[in-house]
Amino acid sequence: TSVMVSGNTTLMLSRLNQDVQGITDIMVRDIQRAGYHPSAAQGMDGNASAASAARAVLFSTTDDLYASSGASAPDCIRIKYWDGEPVTRIYRYDRASRELKCWGKNGCAPEGADITDTISNACTKVSNSTSKWYNLIADQEISVDSLSFALASGASATGMRAIELAISASHATRPALAMSLQRQVKLRNDGY
Repeated sequence: TSVMVSGNTTLMLSRLNQDVQGITDIMVRDIQRAGYHPSAAQGMDGNASAASAARAVLFSTTDDLYASSGASAPDCIRIKYWDGEPVTRIYRYDRASRELKCWGKNGCAPEGADITDTISNACTKVSNSTSKWYNLIADQEISVDSLSFALASGASATGMRAIELAISASHATRPALAMSLQRQVKLRNDGY
C-alpha cells in the first residue's frame, strides 16, 4: 500500500544519499592528501633529492585533470601523495556505463597499474590485463549521472587553491530519485 511504497522510496533515497556521500568523502580525502610528501620541508633547505621526491607527487591542474571526449569539464582526476610509499589514484566518470571508476597503484587496484601514463592516456584506457578500473559505487542500484572537477579560482584569501567536485547520481531502477552534491576541497599540499 502507500505506506509500503513510501517506506521503500525512503530506503532507496537513503541508500542513494549514503553511497554518494561515502564515495565523495573518499575522493575528498584523497584530494586533500594530494601532493603530500614528508621530504617537502627538507627540499626547502636545498636538499635536491628531497625536493625531487616531493615534486613527483605535486598536483598539477594541467597534468592531473582531464576532460574526456564530450565532457564540458574535467571528469577525471589523478591524485598522488606519499603514505609510506607513493600512492597514485585516478578517479574518472565513465559516461557510457554511467559509472564512477578508480584506478591506481597502492590504492584501487592492488596489483597496480601503469600510473606513469599521461592523464589523457590513463583516463581513456579500456579495461584490459594492464589497466583495471574498479567501480566505486554499486551500479545495480546507483547510476552516476555526472562527475566533474574544476579548479576554484580565488578560493581563499591565503592563495591556497581548491578543487570543486560535483557529482550527480540517481537510483538505477527509479531515475526520478536523484541527488547532486558539490564540495570545494582545499589542496593542502599545493605546489602553487
